[in-house]
Amino acid sequence: MTNKPSSVKKKSAPKKRAKKSKRLPKRLSIWRRLFKWLVILSLILSVPFSLWIWWLDKQVVARFEGQKWQVPSEVYSAPLELTDGAPWRKQDLEKVLAEYGYRFGKNSQKVGWAARSQTKVSAHLRDYTDHTGYHPSSRRIFSFANGQLQIQDVSGKRYRNAVLEPQKIGYLYGGNTENRDILTYEQIPKSLIEILTITEDREFFHHFGISPTGIARAAFVNVTSGSRRQGGSTLTQQLIKNMFLTSERTYTRKITEVFMALLLEYHYSKEQIITAYVNEVYLAQEGDSALHGFAAASEYFYGRPLHELNLDELALLVGMVKGPSLYNPRRNPERAKQRRNVVIALLFDQGKLTARNAIALKKQPLRLSPPGKRRSVYGDYLDLVSMQLERDFDQATLATKDLKIYTGLDIRAQKAALKAMHSRVSALVQQKMQLKGLQGAMVVTDRHNGQVRAVVGSSDKYYSGFNRALGAVRPIGSLVKPSIYLTAIASGRYNWWDRIQDEPKRFKVGDKLWEPQNYSRTAHGEVPLYEALAKSYNLATIDLASNLGFDRVADTLRQLGVKRPFTMYPSVALGSLELSPFEVARLYQPLASTGESAELGVVLSVMDQNGKVLKRFDRSSEVPFTNEALAVTLAGMTKSPEIGTARAAQGQLPWLRFAAKTGTTNDQRDSWFVAVTDDFLSTVWLGQDDNSPMNITGSSGAQWVWIDFAKALPQRSLPKALPRGASYYHVTLDEFEIAADRCKEKVELPFIEGTQPKSSSSCFWFF
Repeated sequence: MTNKPSSVKKKSAPKKRAKKSKRLPKRLSIWRRLFKWLVILSLILSVPFSLWIWWLDKQVVARFEGQKWQVPSEVYSAPLELTDGAPWRKQDLEKVLAEYGYRFGKNSQKVGWAARSQTKVSAHLRDYTDHTGYHPSSRRIFSFANGQLQIQDVSGKRYRNAVLEPQKIGYLYGGNTENRDILTYEQIPKSLIEILTITEDREFFHHFGISPTGIARAAFVNVTSGSRRQGGSTLTQQLIKNMFLTSERTYTRKITEVFMALLLEYHYSKEQIITAYVNEVYLAQEGDSALHGFAAASEYFYGRPLHELNLDELALLVGMVKGPSLYNPRRNPERAKQRRNVVIALLFDQGKLTARNAIALKKQPLRLSPPGKRRSVYGDYLDLVSMQLERDFDQATLATKDLKIYTGLDIRAQKAALKAMHSRVSALVQQKMQLKGLQGAMVVTDRHNGQVRAVVGSSDKYYSGFNRALGAVRPIGSLVKPSIYLTAIASGRYNWWDRIQDEPKRFKVGDKLWEPQNYSRTAHGEVPLYEALAKSYNLATIDLASNLGFDRVADTLRQLGVKRPFTMYPSVALGSLELSPFEVARLYQPLASTGESAELGVVLSVMDQNGKVLKRFDRSSEVPFTNEALAVTLAGMTKSPEIGTARAAQGQLPWLRFAAKTGTTNDQRDSWFVAVTDDFLSTVWLGQDDNSPMNITGSSGAQWVWIDFAKALPQRSLPKALPRGASYYHVTLDEFEIAADRCKEKVELPFIEGTQPKSSSSCFWFF
């Protein structure tokens, strides 16, 4: 009995526990259902989120793999060869070095630096690589005894030449409007990376793409201010925004930016990311082109490679990141300087500068290079580059593949030609107001190899858009005459002493009679060939062409390079043939080079961004005339400066030996001049776009453009030496005899061996 109550109690306890256990599963089931739905909901939501992250990841990887940027092809000038013994003035070399971005200081021990004394200039020339290979840097000292360049190294050893690196003259954009120079990580100055990270992202090398403290700080400022004032972006986030996103200030874009930054850091190293940033960041606008990357900005603002900039210059470029337009040193120099000094102060605060150095750097002037006018100065030449390359490369490749295009452009010749054309035409218009609207074109080629050294397409100060060197197709007037005299000399039937008839003639052309006249309206009777060409007698020349046969003259023109179709009427022999200035230069090139080159060259080679040569451009040098015939004809053209229509040029340049030919068309609608020195073949044209008559001739117009060009760019005299098989002889004026030294009435003329006089005159008088 006594045990019953206890037994009852023992039985009742489980019942209470049973009731409690029934309520517990009910609560658990609610939480389990809630958890279940949360899991299901999370899974449902994670699918689009995962797909979004996957899509972002693909975008990040695709942008960073392979070709990261669509970069237009870069066009480079030819290296500038400084030759020992060439005519140079000290001030000219100093100007060239400054234009090439060399900085003058106390010495030239560092690459890219130069120094000067009263009589000498020293420079530490930069290294470069082109299609001919790698060219190391070198330190050279230049002196200018008697106006001739002498080249030595620091030990006094003489050198035959020194070479300044090719200069970038522009881009082939196509539809692209971005301008950037791509650097590898190794090419980025370490000081730039240090300044950039201190200024923009001090924890860059330690965070994983985002800075939680930076985001928290920005969020606090934004919440307390009631607007978005700070972004808290790392360099990685800035790069994401520049490469993938817009600049809109929304939280959606910010969230996207954060996740893309995390993905970018997951896939790529810090070195790859900072390299991309340095190449991508937008820093300025250059005309219609957006300027991206510190390398391009260095060239644009300082005219020098990035690795040659001083600390204060790097600080200015880094300071511009915060506001490229706001801190543009050309538009807002004082504001840019203040921003630069803020960056310098940050470097001091971080212990990277002493107080003394920081103060000194803040006092530095901006030292910007003159505003770049690459398209303006070289636009006409770039037209020519585009025209040649479109046969081998499609426009998209040229506009996006960062090709390196090396040309034959001579920067000195281009600038001198442009200045000569603009200044002389302006002077002519001031003298004769009826010449208002006068235009011009000029083509300068290397006399020896035919490489085009300069192209000017208008008389405007800068690139006008219409390239008359290529597009102005006009009658060439008397410029056709040397081809006729070459035909005569090469035939073996004529020499420069032979006589032709400068008398009126009639030619039946169809149903009409054509009666050519001399410019002076005067006939000169029997004249020697050299005088007829030097003084540009029309009647004597048409007599010679008629004797040779007009078809033979037409053959010569085609053999010399005239590709434009024409019908050989007698008037063609006096210049009715229509060619552009560029085509005239090609016509004269075989003659000017005496057979060394038969065609003109523009592009030398095309290389890809890895330095592989994609294409070299070789030209034919075959000319169907002997070197002797070409040399004797060219030598005969030197009589024009001596006694003929180019005497004004000889009077202005008495020290220079050159060959020349003037040209004037009917009603003085076109003014032409061609000159050949040892360095260049120069072709000049002046005229009105509407082809209206002018009151200037080849002598009074185009010749003076060349005179200005030759004065601005000193050139070497045309050598007098002739090739084997040709020689100079003094010949008496009246009789075809070799003149003795005592003879007074004589002339020195070049002859192909075998065509010179067979007898001699002693010039004795018998009493």
